[in-house]
Amino acid sequence: MVSIDVSSSGRKYLLIIAPLILLVALTVAVDFVELSPGDDQPEPKAPDPTALDHCRTISSPGEYVLTDDFGGATGLASSCLVINSSDVRINGSGHTLLGRGVTDSTGIVVDNESGVSNVTIHSVRVERWNRAIHLRNASDVTIRNASTVRSATGITVWNGTDVTVKNTWISRNLFGVVADNRSERVNLTAARYGDNSAANSTRGTGEV
Repeated sequence: MVSIDVSSSGRKYLLIIAPLILLVALTVAVDFVELSPGDDQPEPKAPDPTALDHCRTISSPGEYVLTDDFGGATGLASSCLVINSSDVRINGSGHTLLGRGVTDSTGIVVDNESGVSNVTIHSVRVERWNRAIHLRNASDVTIRNASTVRSATGITVWNGTDVTVKNTWISRNLFGVVADNRSERVNLTAARYGDNSAANSTRGTGEV
């Protein structure tokens, strides 16, 4: 028969080793939890911008990118791009919305009877419309790095609030910018004007 005599020194050894084994086991368990498959999943990818190559109505939030010049076929009393949704960004990518100088036509209109907010229009040239860009019942709108040229009015703002126009060339129109008396906080300090026949900017009472 074999007997095991655990001496006092052996007991001390076990008392030292046992906590170390427990610590190692806990460390491995924590590392296993941190490296679980679900934690390594990539962040959800933002949706790709929607391509624009023809006149249309935009009724959903998102980013829209012009992929070509267009707009010339729009007829009397009509608009090319109609934005009636909030949270929309239009990236012109340097393209042109070209009208035919038709009465009561609009290149880009931002309008909704219940209101539209958080809209950005940039990097687009809007040319030869009755109203190049028209904002109505809109708030928190930014127009930047754009051009509105050779139209009756470059930009009109009807019942707008917190509208900013910056680094935008407004030239060779009859009127550069027209804002009605209901509009508030229309910031034109960074707009650029050239050769607008009647006025660069004016206030008035009007409706479209």
